Amino acid sequence: MADPDTRPRVAWLPPRAARARKLVLRSQLGAPWLLGALAAAALILLAGIVFLTRSDHPGAPWQRAGPAQAFQPGRVVEVGLAGRRMVVDRRHGGLHAFLAPAGTCLVQAGGPGFARACDGRRWDADGRPLTSGPPLERIPAQLVRDGLYVDPAQRVRPVGPAY
Repeated sequence: MADPDTRPRVAWLPPRAARARKLVLRSQLGAPWLLGALAAAALILLAGIVFLTRSDHPGAPWQRAGPAQAFQPGRVVEVGLAGRRMVVDRRHGGLHAFLAPAGTCLVQAGGPGFARACDGRRWDADGRPLTSGPPLERIPAQLVRDGLYVDPAQRVRPVGPAY
């Protein structure tokens, strides 16, 4: 084994830098360090590309209810969802989705709430019935780049008194 005092120094700590603990390298780091830095940069670039190009689909159990263009702000839209009817409210800057009971005509905006004109049913903005009949069941919804996704298995608890 070589004497530590006679071996060539790769790095040293000058007296003025001793307090700051700055290590001064006396030789180049070499190709392995360069390749390692390039590999790390490529990995970061690949992760950025995957992040920016990935689909915004939220995954199971969320279901796509339709294209984003079908649910314009300021409107109430009723669409079919797996054999059921769903009402999407985009009024007042929000996004609320409700499962609606079967009926012969569409649920539409009725003041601050909802109404089905053909049978006289009315609901408030939270889906509570104002006339006789079942409530609108609120379900989670999220609007992403390619469409509206809902989770019909989950229910959102209404704000205010229970119905």
